[in-house]
Amino acid sequence: MNKTKLGVSTNLLGAIVFLLAIVTTFVSSDMSLAFAFVLVAAYILWKEEDLWLKGCVIKAALIILVFMLVPFLFGFVNDVFEFLNFFFQFADFRLWDKFGIMAFIQNIIMVFEKIFLLILALKAFKGQTVKVPVVDDMVAKHLQ
Repeated sequence: MNKTKLGVSTNLLGAIVFLLAIVTTFVSSDMSLAFAFVLVAAYILWKEEDLWLKGCVIKAALIILVFMLVPFLFGFVNDVFEFLNFFFQFADFRLWDKFGIMAFIQNIIMVFEKIFLLILALKAFKGQTVKVPVVDDMVAKHLQ
């Protein structure tokens, strides 16, 4: 089992990165918890030499960024509905999400994100990886 310069195993530090990513996404309004993820990620990318561990950091950061776009995209869809409603109001016809389907889908995606990051943390603790096709290709391409 590989050890880091801190003396802990790379598996444990990789799991900590993914767990900090979960905490960061749970309370995204509290920047001090996001700071912990950034601090650990910066340390790993700067001081550690293990490519698997650096790949874990980049994978966690990319997953956080992808799932940060989800609320933005759903907000964009709601804005499109409002824009269309402005024009349809003259015909007594409205497009809207009466049952809150968009919010339900957004919440399902956020739960999926937490479960996915937890699976990644458990796999990292065991020294394994979960293949995420696009993300792993980017990590392999840029981390050599």
